[in-house]
Amino acid sequence: MNNKLIVILSGIAAGTLASCQERTDSAETPQERPNILWITCEDISPYLGSYGYEYAQTPNLDELAARGIRYKNAWANAPVCAVARSAILTGMHSSTIGTHQMRSRTQLPDVIPAYSRIFREAGYYTTNNVKTDYNSNFEYILSDIWDESSRTAHYRNRTEGQPFFAVFNNTVTHESQLATDRIAHYVSEGLIPEQPRIHLEELTLPPYHPDLPEIRQDWTRFHDLITLMDQMSGELLRELEEEGLADNTIIFFYADHGGMLARSKRYIYNVGTQVPLIVYLPEKWRHLSKVKPGGTDSRMVSFTDLAPTVLSIAGIDIPEVMQGNPFLGPEIGDGPELVFFYRDRMSERYDFSRAVTDGRYYFIRHFNPHRPEGRDTRYGPRMHAGWRAWEEAFEQGLTNEEQSRFFQPKNNVYLFDTKNDPWHIQNLAEDRSQRRRIRHLSDALDTWMIESRDIGLIPEPMFHQLAGSGLAHPTIYDYAQSQEYPLEIILDAAKMAAEGRDEYLPVYLEILTHEHPVMRFWGAYGLFRIAANTPTVRDALLQMVQKDDFVANRIMAAQALAWCGDSDKAYEALMREARKADVGYVMLQAINALQYSKTDDRLTLQDWKYFRDMPFENDYGVQFAHRIIDDAIELYPKRRKVY
Repeated sequence: MNNKLIVILSGIAAGTLASCQERTDSAETPQERPNILWITCEDISPYLGSYGYEYAQTPNLDELAARGIRYKNAWANAPVCAVARSAILTGMHSSTIGTHQMRSRTQLPDVIPAYSRIFREAGYYTTNNVKTDYNSNFEYILSDIWDESSRTAHYRNRTEGQPFFAVFNNTVTHESQLATDRIAHYVSEGLIPEQPRIHLEELTLPPYHPDLPEIRQDWTRFHDLITLMDQMSGELLRELEEEGLADNTIIFFYADHGGMLARSKRYIYNVGTQVPLIVYLPEKWRHLSKVKPGGTDSRMVSFTDLAPTVLSIAGIDIPEVMQGNPFLGPEIGDGPELVFFYRDRMSERYDFSRAVTDGRYYFIRHFNPHRPEGRDTRYGPRMHAGWRAWEEAFEQGLTNEEQSRFFQPKNNVYLFDTKNDPWHIQNLAEDRSQRRRIRHLSDALDTWMIESRDIGLIPEPMFHQLAGSGLAHPTIYDYAQSQEYPLEIILDAAKMAAEGRDEYLPVYLEILTHEHPVMRFWGAYGLFRIAANTPTVRDALLQMVQKDDFVANRIMAAQALAWCGDSDKAYEALMREARKADVGYVMLQAINALQYSKTDDRLTLQDWKYFRDMPFENDYGVQFAHRIIDDAIELYPKRRKVY
């Protein structure tokens, strides 16, 4: 393999690396089962020639599709890497096991499976080169779930005759690689041309992107990186042939979610969730699919299906706790009719959305519609000149209605016709002719959230008071599986709160006094949504601020209190909670609430520096709070609006 490509392939993006550990107990297994090779890339929608996309040059993957099966309806269950990878690893929804918040260290119970460990126990040699990023405590036991997880991990190191499961994670299309210094590096190494292959004027931009030079430049360079990714994938395919292993190796290629440019990655539209998926079955394994080589499969496939599928084709029992369905094998049916999606905290910004698609119609419910999408984590704007240019154009009043929507509060629900509206522009939620479809998809989404025991309804800063050492439930997964989590009534309360209707005021006040803490949280959020400026509302919220046993509720009540007419007491309460926080996610919620309550203009530069210097041990929540704090210090006294 080309040395430069080896260096790139070995881990450009910041992934968690684990030391390579030699396995001493590997079973001698006759080569009766297929080898499995996964080639993954990052942050792309189905932007390949075999999917009818014309801008990037992808001859190697197109040739693989010509010999294999191209899946037309393949989806990541989450539009961001760590959350999506958690679903891949476990065959379970991240919203079920508690890994739904982007960048977390969720403690998982032993009952949660990892497909790589199962393969290892079945005698396979398992390798991962190189990215892990599983959003959970699996990060700390890599030597248990992989034979090798490192920059040098390779199936060549297996015992003779031992079947292998090998993952090669190609990172060149990750959004970080669009940064100016990374593009300059690729150019200097001769890996992409000095001038983009696609002329800027040849591009047709999505209608939500303003026609700005920076955005066109980002799109053209994105295509150059996809072309480079295809070249590197071709190197891995040729290497397999040279090793004489192609006749007994089933090959999967897919992206870890959609993307990468602004309003795709991290966002729950189809451009954030739909991915390319190609599977090649050698002749001896073609009986595993009814689709002939070079054909397409229209069945609905999502990331929770990957683990059950590879276990099935290897003849390994699928754990009952896995929630996905195999899509290859001798007795596979037509597959599910719907795929479900989740979007929650994106690093430093809390949000909560769920969605469902039947392959054409795509229904989204936002539980925090006050949160503008474009006022999200600052990682994307730091990487993309186009994102920064779009934001500046909006702030200068230079964007049209559709382009401005990204930086404004969301609607509560959306319905898109993906066939006729692939960029998800026209919201059909108010279309009377779509009422039956909306009701069907909404009911299906509710049923799925209830049956999957969706943890997203529980505010993250509440986790440590509901589960953990010394409590009845050691993990938040255990808590959510118990009868102590009345999910049905909480879901109803959350939906009503998200709607923010004035006529629900008596209901919100009633929920505010409910015995269950999560119910009280959503009651306070409902009052925040309608901003009811009455003495009754203010008194109820103040009672919650002063007396609720759960810090997440006190913060939410204070945030609502500011909008309901008492910003002074709200500010005092939020400052008090932020200053005494001893859990990082509590501090993160409080800092967010100071901004969402519009009281952050009272913070002095010294206040922000105080928060930055608060003594915390290594804590993910604090790391993300520091992103907001550092942003505020950098821009002080200019305030960047986040609400």
